[in-house]
Amino acid sequence: MIFDSINAVIEPFFSVLESNINVAAPTGILLLGFVTGLRHSIEADHVAAVLSVVASNHKNIKRASLLGAIWGLGHTTSLFIAGLVVLLLTVNISETISNRLEFVVGIMLLFLGVTTFTGWSIGKFFKGLRHHKKSSTWSSHTHIHSHQGNNVVHSHGHVHDREHGHGHKSLIIGMVHGLAGSGALLLIVLSTINSVPLGLAYIAIFGVGSIGGMAGVSTLMGIPFVKLSNSARISMALRYVAAITTLAIGAGLIYELVWIEQIFTS
Repeated sequence: MIFDSINAVIEPFFSVLESNINVAAPTGILLLGFVTGLRHSIEADHVAAVLSVVASNHKNIKRASLLGAIWGLGHTTSLFIAGLVVLLLTVNISETISNRLEFVVGIMLLFLGVTTFTGWSIGKFFKGLRHHKKSSTWSSHTHIHSHQGNNVVHSHGHVHDREHGHGHKSLIIGMVHGLAGSGALLLIVLSTINSVPLGLAYIAIFGVGSIGGMAGVSTLMGIPFVKLSNSARISMALRYVAAITTLAIGAGLIYELVWIEQIFTS
């Protein structure tokens, strides 16, 4: 619902922008690729995937931006390889294959949602709900301090998150999304572009738009995680909200593909 409301505001802007681009010239085609890449990066399943990664690694805003950019790089890599095959070998990616790859994305989102909840363990999730004990993502412990001069000794309890960048995770997620989205994108490319270099340039500039768009989106998503990271309870609540969002979008995507579009029976 939230993503739909945001897209309802943004979509008209992109529609007007794309309709005013002259695709008769190569520069217009490349500009369209960049704008389409920006638009593509804010689709709900893409945002949900990166949200789950940012929620698990909230050290600073720069790190959140980098994770989004890495997602875009993985997305572009898959598209570029698929585009090279399609444009050179004139292989067509059917809508059925594209939809089934989208189903894989839905499964991946469910997996990401569960691991965001649990830190890779169902048991650690329930333990975290009860006691906020140590998990693979969060580690809470007490430091004892003594102050010279007044012989006062006291302790401070706080939480540290483990040093783990999740860059490889974001790259793999982006590559999976790139494969899932390659069918529709490449069909459009093949229908409008006869030049292989121009087709590959289109995919590359589309990737630049995706990288920039997702870096911006992940930066915005990272702000509350970074600003509120000193509170273990609030940080955990934000992480669980991210997990629920990812699970809901993944389940919705699977439902639409399997029960509405019936991709495995049609």
